[in-house]
Amino acid sequence: MKIITEEMKYRKRMCEYAIKNGVTKAARRYHTNRMFVYRQLAKYDGTVKSLALKSRRPHSHPNAHTEDEIKIITHVNVFYKNDGLAEIYVQAIKRGYKRSYGSMCKQIRKLPTNPKKIVKRTNYKKYKEIRGNYPGDKVQVDIKYVPNECLKFDTKDKRYYQITAIDEYSRKRVLFIVDEKSSYHTSKFVKQLEKLFGFKIKTIQTDNGSEFVNNQEETKELTLFEKTLKSLGIEHKRTRPYSPWQNGKVERSHRIDNKQFYNKQEFNSEEEMHQKIKRYNSRYNNIAKKVLNFKNPNEMVRNYQFN
Repeated sequence: MKIITEEMKYRKRMCEYAIKNGVTKAARRYHTNRMFVYRQLAKYDGTVKSLALKSRRPHSHPNAHTEDEIKIITHVNVFYKNDGLAEIYVQAIKRGYKRSYGSMCKQIRKLPTNPKKIVKRTNYKKYKEIRGNYPGDKVQVDIKYVPNECLKFDTKDKRYYQITAIDEYSRKRVLFIVDEKSSYHTSKFVKQLEKLFGFKIKTIQTDNGSEFVNNQEETKELTLFEKTLKSLGIEHKRTRPYSPWQNGKVERSHRIDNKQFYNKQEFNSEEEMHQKIKRYNSRYNNIAKKVLNFKNPNEMVRNYQFN
């Protein structure tokens, strides 16, 4: 698509004036010669685009690279491109190339390149989502760190973490604060999870963090967390690697915690932190949600058990 410039508009006005009043008057009015007006009239077909300026770039140059020189550069570039441009230049000189290093680099930049093919992994199994159809059918569990900005007491270089469990059906949550990210604390958490939820749990879904599972490429041994689930008769489901959206409900709840709780709180002691997180979780489970048809999580659990 050609851009309409002021020069093209100027020539169009000149052509229209020449058609109406003659070439001589047009040349005088627009301060040019008659030959220029004749050349523009020969191109003019009634549209401004017909008067577009053409490229003045020459079609050839006496010092342009010959076909033989291009062949030398192309051939050497294939075999020595991983060794750098300097090595390519040396090898080209050996084969009869006589131009400068800069000229060779300019020609190499003009060579066509093959775009990299994106290889799609096919070894992943197709993910089949299992939705929770009743309280305890499926519970998502994850862990996040407690922001240091909230901690106004001497932590003695400890990091605190929040373990979160959310029931997919009712959106009821259980929060627990620990001072270590390990399978010991997550296993201790799931032992009391059914009691805190108030219903039996069929399936727990987690990501592939070391606090839940071992690296299967290194060992097939079960972690303490997995052994605990097995002893409780709870099925364990893992998300696909690098797919946090598969644990989306608990991930979203962590963003809500940062926005509505941690960004507004300060903890002067570890005991105060535990108390505030307990009150916050209790309030969360009594807040109505649109996704629950304007009911709160505790109402969802009660209504299901009543029916």
